[in-house]
Amino acid sequence: MFIKPLQPPIRLQALNALHSRLVKTSPKYEEISGERARRLAGFIGEKKVEYILRTIDEDHYFIFHDLCLKVGDLTFQMDFLLLTSRFALIIEAKNFAGTILFDDQGQFIRILGEQQDGYANPIAQAQYHQRCLRKWLALHHFPALPIEYVVIVSKPSTIIRMENPDPEVRNRVLPATKLPNYLFHLDQHSKKELSDPKTLRKLSKLLIKKHSPQYPNLMKEFNLTEQDILFGVQCPKCTSLPMISLKGYWKCSVCLFPSRDAHIQATHDLFLLYGPTVKNKQFREFLHISSIQKARKLLRSMNLPYSGDKRGRVYFRPEK
Repeated sequence: MFIKPLQPPIRLQALNALHSRLVKTSPKYEEISGERARRLAGFIGEKKVEYILRTIDEDHYFIFHDLCLKVGDLTFQMDFLLLTSRFALIIEAKNFAGTILFDDQGQFIRILGEQQDGYANPIAQAQYHQRCLRKWLALHHFPALPIEYVVIVSKPSTIIRMENPDPEVRNRVLPATKLPNYLFHLDQHSKKELSDPKTLRKLSKLLIKKHSPQYPNLMKEFNLTEQDILFGVQCPKCTSLPMISLKGYWKCSVCLFPSRDAHIQATHDLFLLYGPTVKNKQFREFLHISSIQKARKLLRSMNLPYSGDKRGRVYFRPEK
């Protein structure tokens, strides 16, 4: 069963918000568009893995997508974590086109036409996550489970080439179609129950509680200013900016589409781009609202956590 279901990772959400509002003349437009496209391709690969996991989803599998945990000052983020009472499985999902090569020097290379690009080795990534998860379980006084890992290549047309003779590499990189068999193999060779159902449920609840999503500061990262960003409520139908604020609803100035809740996505964009807190004034400026009272009413309607009263009130983004 999925304990933490699939949803777009926070960085992809932030890149989507930025890309939809970035002025096309910005010198960073191509760079941001490129990263967004790569992150989106990665998420599409994760969706394919999720589909396969749902076809084999059994009650004794506890599945978490995009789980981000901390061990001391270290943060580690797993594409998928699958828990059972007998083992844990870390799944790294990769969605590359062309040919991927694991060479005899431990490098991971993507070959597409005449172009070759090196990327972080997903085996090394999975091994790092394996070490961190062991430390995390020990830190929270849970029984040591065998922690396996596998790299799943989700694109059916991708060719996997291995120059590395290490069986640790050869046996851990699989096309998505082989994931069910890999799980079946683990089940057959992991007969000993190491954790009772109560402990497993307790562990699952703690994993959700300790999930710490990492919010990027893209404005700082790409050295952007407010002049690079288009403010306003975006039309959910044609994506034009800004919509017109009318009594009780929003109206697109281009396609005339009406919406009563288009401000919700705009508020989400505001938090993704400008940080974890917002005041009434910043909210009004970003959404093109002239009335303090209307802004206050909209902020209250979204049930955002807040502190302070009247002019000093600060609203906080929901962290999870």
